[in-house]
Amino acid sequence: MLRRLEKLGHWFFYVAMKFFGHTGGRILLFPVVSCYVVFSRKIHAIVRYYLSRRFPEAGWLRYWYYTLKTVLSFGNVLVDRGWLGLYGDADFTGELYGRTTINEFISQGKGVVLLTAHVGNWQSALSHLGDLPVKVNALMQYDREAAAQHYFDLGRRERSFEIIDADSSFGGMIEAAAALQRGEVVTIMGDRYIKGPYSEVEFFGEKVRLPNSAYALAATVGAPVVVLLAAKTGARSHQLKVWDSFHPEYRSREERDDMLRSCTRRYIKAVEDYLMVHPFQWYNFYNFWGQ
Repeated sequence: MLRRLEKLGHWFFYVAMKFFGHTGGRILLFPVVSCYVVFSRKIHAIVRYYLSRRFPEAGWLRYWYYTLKTVLSFGNVLVDRGWLGLYGDADFTGELYGRTTINEFISQGKGVVLLTAHVGNWQSALSHLGDLPVKVNALMQYDREAAAQHYFDLGRRERSFEIIDADSSFGGMIEAAAALQRGEVVTIMGDRYIKGPYSEVEFFGEKVRLPNSAYALAATVGAPVVVLLAAKTGARSHQLKVWDSFHPEYRSREERDDMLRSCTRRYIKAVEDYLMVHPFQWYNFYNFWGQ
């Protein structure tokens, strides 16, 4: 029942954008989000896990305001996703900062792992990686029935990348390794641990558990890792920026765990740096520190 109601809510936004474009979705968004933040205690609780660590000195009124900004920011990302999918000619302005770094790694022929996170308008930004000189593959959990559909499931735009299903055998790692060995790009979300190998590192002063399979994959095939994070910078603009890059490398069995932990630490430090600049574009709405 809840899933049907969620789909109905998204349907209203899609109808608004169908008739009134991107602006229609944004106009409808503010009263909906405002009511949600006013009447739902749950949203304050789940956003507070992050806000209390990012803004430890804030009072309750400021936390309330920051919750509104965060949820509104996320709502705008969903509107962007819908608009991008519903209109074949829809597009955003933006720039990829660090393109030279990525292209230099690609030219080495060992593939590139683009490590991303659930921040900013990552899906909309992902649609702009099609102009890289090699095929782009996205290792992701792909739910066609999700209420908040991917932009490419809304019917009017082709994907600029191939999907590797993370729910397939071995988590899609065999297909990802094959793509890297062909010199292609593989994008992986690095900020959600579900199962498998992990490293514990500090994030805003407290320990978190993060998957380290991306670094193990890169080390196995000799590929570099590039931390590429997206940010929404305006109503119809975004920024893709390389925040760090490094080469995971196995030197000995004894050093393996330390190497994976070091890579994980560099990744989450890049995410921290991103959130210092874009504090309301963090969209992991659960107790990220309580895994």
